[in-house]
Amino acid sequence: MRLLPGMVMLMLVLVISGSARATTDVMPFKDEAQEQQFRQLTEQLRCPKCQNNSIAD
Repeated sequence: MRLLPGMVMLMLVLVISGSARATTDVMPFKDEAQEQQFRQLTEQLRCPKCQNNSIAD
């Protein structure tokens, strides 16, 4: 029974650290122009399932 609080705490730490890591940029842009091009493309491309939304949404 003493093991349960430790396991719960460990699970909370793993979940929190995983979500914090997911928010970092995986691949940075080389320059501002490349980032701008990416933003324009994501605004123009549409989701195949929900044609109403861009993939930037």
